[in-house]
Amino acid sequence: MERRQLEYFLAVAECGSFTRAAAALTIAQPSLSHAIGLLERELGSVLFERLGRGVRLTAAGQALLAPARRTLRSFQLAATAVRSVSDVGFGRLTIISNTLWAVEPLVQIIGEFRQAHPAVQFSVGDPVRRSEVLDQVRSGEADFGLVDGTPPAGVLESRWLLEHRLVAVLPPGSLPGLTSVSVSELVPVGLICTLRGTALRELLDVELQVAGEASEIAVETAHLASVIPLVLAGAGAALLPEGLAEDAARRGARVLPLRRPTKAAVHLIWRSRGLSSPGEQFLALATTMFGDVPEAVTQL
Repeated sequence: MERRQLEYFLAVAECGSFTRAAAALTIAQPSLSHAIGLLERELGSVLFERLGRGVRLTAAGQALLAPARRTLRSFQLAATAVRSVSDVGFGRLTIISNTLWAVEPLVQIIGEFRQAHPAVQFSVGDPVRRSEVLDQVRSGEADFGLVDGTPPAGVLESRWLLEHRLVAVLPPGSLPGLTSVSVSELVPVGLICTLRGTALRELLDVELQVAGEASEIAVETAHLASVIPLVLAGAGAALLPEGLAEDAARRGARVLPLRRPTKAAVHLIWRSRGLSSPGEQFLALATTMFGDVPEAVTQL
């Protein structure tokens, strides 16, 4: 089994057809079909079910998917390690983080890092669930991940980056006279949040449980970017980190602190061994930019 065959296999799996994969790889379709055929004969299993103009992974193909990605990732890490010896700053880092923590603090770290190491490229993925972050970092698909709450142990190491304080963001003119608000007081206004399993939704669900309220969402959206516009349109209220809430306030939203102070600790995670040279430099910069863990960090 060759690296090229795995690259071709993943291209077909991601594109859903030999024609589109061949175009993406800039090779002739017969050459691609021949390479996949050789791989299938070598493995003794059919990897793709041919469906007219498209293809679908068979059970054998599904089983190969994750190992193929890990193998190619290992090739990439090996190449990066060798190049970094003679070309300081060269490389590529893959980071997986939900949108909340990608906005803050990840953008600040990447911005600072790119100014010092402009040859290093970044790929930032957006997971649906926290478990995806942990799985991809453990498997080597991602160099780093960002998670809130209690950091993982085992083969993963972690470093505290910062705490986000959550505040209530309401439509203009809502709940006049109040200088702070409880989650229970937000329920009649209607709650706006992202999908179940996302970081923001998990934080909100915890607050509702503590308040003894049912986890009922008035507007559930897959797009974090639409939460503030929905609030401004009068669709309901939301809990957001202070950084996003400041933007909402500038656009006219009413922002109130929660009576029960609520914070989310954000951690950077990585595998215990195997960081590339750019990865070590990225970790060092994150450590420099975000100081020591405060004496009391609220773990959600």
